[in-house]
Amino acid sequence: MPDKQHTFGQFETPVDIADLLLGFCLRRPTDRVLDPGCGNGALLQRAAQWQRWMASAPESIPAETLTGVELDRNTAVSAQTRLPQATILNQNFFNLDPDEQRLYDAIIGNPPYTRAEWLDELRQTAAQLTFAWGNDPTTDPETQPIIPPQLWARLSQRAGLYAYFFLHGVRFLREGGRFGLIVPNGWLDVAYGTELKRFLLTQFKIIAIIESGVEQWFAQAKVNTCLVVLEKCSGPNRRAENRVRLVRLQRPLTSLIANTATDYRRQQAVERLVTRLLPAQSRHNDDADVHVVQQQTLLPDARWGLHLRAPTVYLQRREQAVLTPLQTWATVQRGYTTGANEFFYLDAKTIDRWGIEAVFRQPILKSLRGLDRLRLTAADCRHELLLLPPTANLAGTAVAAYIAWGEQQGFHQRHTCAARPRWYSLPPATPAPIVLPKGVWRRHLAPLLADPLPVDQQLYQVYLAADVPLLAAAACLNSAWFMLQCELHGRVNLGAGVLWLAAYELAAISLPDPRAFTPAQTEELGQLFTQLAQRPCLDIEQELDQPDRLALDTAVFNLMGFTADEQTAVHDSLRASVQTRRRRAA
Repeated sequence: MPDKQHTFGQFETPVDIADLLLGFCLRRPTDRVLDPGCGNGALLQRAAQWQRWMASAPESIPAETLTGVELDRNTAVSAQTRLPQATILNQNFFNLDPDEQRLYDAIIGNPPYTRAEWLDELRQTAAQLTFAWGNDPTTDPETQPIIPPQLWARLSQRAGLYAYFFLHGVRFLREGGRFGLIVPNGWLDVAYGTELKRFLLTQFKIIAIIESGVEQWFAQAKVNTCLVVLEKCSGPNRRAENRVRLVRLQRPLTSLIANTATDYRRQQAVERLVTRLLPAQSRHNDDADVHVVQQQTLLPDARWGLHLRAPTVYLQRREQAVLTPLQTWATVQRGYTTGANEFFYLDAKTIDRWGIEAVFRQPILKSLRGLDRLRLTAADCRHELLLLPPTANLAGTAVAAYIAWGEQQGFHQRHTCAARPRWYSLPPATPAPIVLPKGVWRRHLAPLLADPLPVDQQLYQVYLAADVPLLAAAACLNSAWFMLQCELHGRVNLGAGVLWLAAYELAAISLPDPRAFTPAQTEELGQLFTQLAQRPCLDIEQELDQPDRLALDTAVFNLMGFTADEQTAVHDSLRASVQTRRRRAA
């Protein structure tokens, strides 16, 4: 039997998270509860405990109120043994017909954390396992995908398996019933989540979306998660007027729920916590930051995660007229994708071994790792890029022998290389004056390139419009305001603590347009950036305390008309964002 954590992304739900989920969804001891991916029954077992706490007497709990569905036969048997009073169906949930089931009052679950790119493999694996587990041997496994084609076609193929639990599960839920799942949080902010968000908005009142700012709930899963609580609602007006609570917990659940897992008073403690997380108006305290928005203001193509993580100053100021998207005055493009870095990126040893001619080499900036300055030169490059003009006469050159070696290794057959007219000839590129990293850990840097350098695809090149003053633009891209928006717009959903930024996310960041600055403002920003570039940059928490850093930030804030309190709020939020992603990864 394959390891189901690796094959199906199954992780047992910690009791604190299970109880918070039940606090939202299980409202009566007689509620009919469905877990559509129940695993070994841990979540249903916790629901049974809650039923006993809520019931006036054990005999008042109707039979068959708990139902679980589990694809793995051995795991289903284990769940049934653990919960003899429950109905455990050894089936693929997505092939289950809702018309053959009574509607449920609550659906709860912790679906498998399977990435989109694994789904094709998962389908085959699931079919093969179903065959191996002794199901109908006359059925061809290849014709039994885990997600039926008609369901698969409704979402982006980049959506994870968990998304389809929402789509299929709604048909099993009664009107007014609660639906609570613990899922990866990436869909809140990325393009492939648009169709899922559209579906949720048209089927449910979104009661709450909750994530933790202080702990990673499933460390082994290596993804960051959120709890989604929905209520089935067919009335469009009632959905539009619903208040959505977007909650970021500021304390670990263990400290928010004081009673032990076996204490009958725990259920009441959780219900009190749920009440605190559902205020009528936005509220921020030591327990949680809660943003309250009307559901009709949530758009399917918007970044819902901003409401979870963004400070009030950002939400209030992001639409002001003085701010424009970076893409209005600059173009953000990634660097070289060679298709065979081990061939095109030359270190000193390789150059010496083959004697590759200097005319065919150029220093390349591969990453900003280990670099801490805002002005970089060719001396900061650890590799050279093999650049061969398509028309170059290579006869008798050392590089010709190197190319022949590369073909012996099969580099010319790789997809990216084979697509070129000459596989070894990279397209020409104009170096940009500023670069930005794709991944951020301890330092936010947007360095100037004092020498014209090609860069790797792990870096973004920032090409400025012709009339944009370079140093003023560099000052804006190295400001705390820009850094905060990187933290808010980027993704840490993989759980490793690194902030990942796509080119379109950077292009959408709102900044003052340097073309609108007065000559005096342009000169001041240029001088402040030049001064900052004379020293090494520090980790961001230390950097924000440096006088030259504060001077540059103040100048940028003044351009936007920020008050002193708003400036402090940006710095505090930036510190908190960086600390949160590192703490959750620790």
